Amino acid sequence: MDARIPVADARRQVATEIETFVVPTPRPDQLGEALPAAWFVQQPDEMRAALTEPYLVEIDGDGRFPGNIPKPVPRRVIIVAEDDDIVLACDPDPGGDFALIS
Repeated sequence: MDARIPVADARRQVATEIETFVVPTPRPDQLGEALPAAWFVQQPDEMRAALTEPYLVEIDGDGRFPGNIPKPVPRRVIIVAEDDDIVLACDPDPGGDFALIS
């Protein structure tokens, strides 16, 4: 049985994360100033706009697209969002993480 994450499920997982996002409460021990409330509204909107129809792509071992000095361990990942030169990729292996790739 293949336990890999189906391509469509990767996008659904990201969309669910966006829709269920809760603005974190500032902590008294945090460094710097708290981000403005408008930032927390803008960021999920920008992420929604970046969502794309998921597709599989092979990247080299350090997370760069082929052609940028190939590494010895290529990986197939699911691209679920694109914004300028950055994509959000999902490792389809069980327990796989999401990563930003440029």
